[in-house]
Amino acid sequence: MTGVVSWYGPLIDLSAAASHVGGFVQLLASVRRVLPHQEQNATTGRTYHKTIIEVGDDTRSSFSVSLWSSKNSSTIIAGDVLLLQNIRIVEFRNGLEGRASQISAVQVLLNSKDLMSPEGIGELITSCKVGDSTRSKLRKVAEWTLHTKCALRESYHELQVISKNWKAKEKESTYFLLISELLSQSKTCNVNVYACIGKIVLVTSPTSHFKGHLSVIDKHSLKEHHDIVRDFITAGCKLCGSPLHQTSLHGESTFAIDCPNNPKYLHVLGQIYKPFMIYVCDQSGQVPLLVRNKAAEILFSNIIADDVSECYNSYQCMLLETYESGNSSTSGMIDDTGNKGMAKRRRIEQKPNFHLIWLIMIRCLLNQRNNSPFCFQISVNPEKNVEDGRFELVSLTMPIP
Repeated sequence: MTGVVSWYGPLIDLSAAASHVGGFVQLLASVRRVLPHQEQNATTGRTYHKTIIEVGDDTRSSFSVSLWSSKNSSTIIAGDVLLLQNIRIVEFRNGLEGRASQISAVQVLLNSKDLMSPEGIGELITSCKVGDSTRSKLRKVAEWTLHTKCALRESYHELQVISKNWKAKEKESTYFLLISELLSQSKTCNVNVYACIGKIVLVTSPTSHFKGHLSVIDKHSLKEHHDIVRDFITAGCKLCGSPLHQTSLHGESTFAIDCPNNPKYLHVLGQIYKPFMIYVCDQSGQVPLLVRNKAAEILFSNIIADDVSECYNSYQCMLLETYESGNSSTSGMIDDTGNKGMAKRRRIEQKPNFHLIWLIMIRCLLNQRNNSPFCFQISVNPEKNVEDGRFELVSLTMPIP
């Protein structure tokens, strides 16, 4: 925060939020999760963005606050301790939440990396330029955050010990991070995380680009995506995962001249999975992972986009030919279209229906929270923002049924 913001309400504990419905308050709390959220104004057609954060303090472990997306809110990660100024408490869906307004402000008092260990916390709190009452609350929240992180880490390692459905090679001594620890990584590296998949975000779908909002797929909205193959699959390079037709910020069609994954710098064209995001979560938080073509193939149990597209197109052609054959028979026309359609159907039925298998796989992934977590290998690029692919999926290990 660059300037001084006047307070239009008291600094309160989260447990006291019910006593301030309709009014402005100041909140000092630790971030548990960050949930990027986009909405569209149906009247004007303009898109406005909000970031929903789940925070907690020493009096209440979970409370949601919605912020207008800005440079400050986009840098907030799980584990940060925030001073949320001039937040209105409102009733929402039979509960309470905090909402930012034009007079609101957000200040990061302690970064998540500052709270990795208790050493030096007292000095950081003392040097914070806040009032005595705010500093007292900051100390309580910092101690609560440290205690919570330790408890999560212990229960997390216990979970790893009692899990029985991992392959033998995964039981080798490998260090796994919590998502809250992953978010604080500041160096380029590959890390391992145990987590579950919460939702899929199609960041390059036609819905996303032309209508101004992300296309989000979870287990509740999967049925609404009738043309899901087009959302996921397009022509592009099988090696680097670059779509053949992608649009720049200025509306121009762009395609990389050289392939970074080929020593000869040549693209290998075919059907690929478009880059998309998966939101993965554990007990400590949630993070979006960028998924490119090769990682998507691993995610979908080695089902390649070519096979899905071929089965989908064959099925559509079969339906069209069956429909045309029916019309021909109705009008009295006699030809061998029906026989050809039957023969083609028999040929298709002899091959695995990769399209159907792929759809079932997506449904299983989105219902995976009820099962054991996956082991994700993640590439960290600290030069990118979290929403732009700072964390990219490299591979994952599937649990054994």
